[in-house]
Amino acid sequence: MVHRGQRLGSLDVTLVFLLVCSVTGFLLMDERRDAEDDQELNKAILEMLHIKKVSANHQAKPHPYMRRIYQHLDSLEAEDLGRSDGTLVQSFRSVDGPPHAPQGWIWFNVSSVNPSMLGAELVLFRKTLHPDPLSVTVALHSVTASRGTLSESPALEERQLTLDQRPSSGYDVFDVSAVLAAKPLDVVGFQLRYTDESGSLVLHEVLTQSLYCLNRGSLSEPLLVLYQAHPLQI
Repeated sequence: MVHRGQRLGSLDVTLVFLLVCSVTGFLLMDERRDAEDDQELNKAILEMLHIKKVSANHQAKPHPYMRRIYQHLDSLEAEDLGRSDGTLVQSFRSVDGPPHAPQGWIWFNVSSVNPSMLGAELVLFRKTLHPDPLSVTVALHSVTASRGTLSESPALEERQLTLDQRPSSGYDVFDVSAVLAAKPLDVVGFQLRYTDESGSLVLHEVLTQSLYCLNRGSLSEPLLVLYQAHPLQI
C-alpha cells in the first residue's frame, strides 16, 4: 500500500520538474528573440555603415600601391565625417593577353569595370636604376579589345624618365583615363615606347622589362586603378 505522504511527495517533485521546464523554455525563447533582435540591429548598422564609409574593396593581401590608396581614403573620410557618398575604387592586376594579341603589351581584363568610373591610372613599379644620369622619353600607348576587335589609340601620355632616380613612391603612375571612353570595354593593353636623347627609337619591350616589375603574381606587379572621380595623385 502506498502512503498518502509518498503520493504527495511524488506530486511535488513532478510539479517542480514541470515548473523548471517551463522557466527554461521561457528563457530559451527570450534568448532566441534577443538573438534575432541583435541580428536585425547589426544588419541595420552594417547597412548604414556601408552607405557612409569609403566603398573600396579591401583585399586580404592588397597591392602595396592599393594600401596607400586605402590609407589616403581613410584619412579623407576621417577629415570629412559628413560625406556619405563614398569614393568607389577598383583595381585590376595584369593578365594574359587575348588570343592573337600582339606581344610586348601589358594586359588587363576590365570586363567587370563599374560603368560609373571616370578616372584610371596605370601603376608600374620601377625596379632598376642606371648608375649614370641618363634620361629617356617614354610615350604610353594603349589598345582596347571589345567583342574581339583590337583598337589602338594615339599616345596617351609622353614624359621624360630620369633613369638614375626613382619616384618617391617607387612607382611610375600614368593617367590613362582616356581608355574608359571605349564602350563596351573588355580588355585593355598598354605599351611603353622610348626614344633616347638623340631621338632614336629604343627597343621598347626589352627596356620595359628592364625598368619595371612585370611578373604577374609578384607583390608589385602592374596595376590598373580606376576611380569614380579623377585619380587621387597620392
